[in-house]
Amino acid sequence: MLKKIRKIKLLKNLRLNKKAVSLMISYVILISIVIGLSIGVYGWLKLIANPSESINCKEGTSLILESELCALGRLELTLKNNGRFNIDGVIISIGEIEENQPTFYPIAEGFEGLSAGHYPFISVLKPQKSAIAYFTNKDKTGAIINNVNVIQLQPFILKNNQKIICQDAVIKQKVTDCSIG
Repeated sequence: MLKKIRKIKLLKNLRLNKKAVSLMISYVILISIVIGLSIGVYGWLKLIANPSESINCKEGTSLILESELCALGRLELTLKNNGRFNIDGVIISIGEIEENQPTFYPIAEGFEGLSAGHYPFISVLKPQKSAIAYFTNKDKTGAIINNVNVIQLQPFILKNNQKIICQDAVIKQKVTDCSIG
């Protein structure tokens, strides 16, 4: 009888131990699922977010409009690099209404294949040097502008064959008596 009681107690202990093992396995599985999901979400966020450093020109990059000559469907701009770094080109937009953002991008003479408004300097424009840029009064769609009252200049540089547009060096200048129509 004593042996039988010991056997019953031993069987009860084994059953209790099995419950503890199955509870432990369930915790391990639950933790594994949570870790797997967190790794998956991290990978997905890393792919979607794509945190890349924004590229901009160095502080001190600056370009000014020294003079403009408007005549017979042609706009001639004298541009001066008054900053501390070389400039490879400029993006120009012009407009008729001074209060509005200029949205007309003229075609650069001699650079018809480029994006409208883009003018790459023949050689790098060094600090305190000037260059002349020539534009027509037409854009890529064939639209024509006759009167220019505002000009916006935005320099760009080339780095590793990539155009880096200077976001902090945009200037907008009012002009008078400029009829290119």
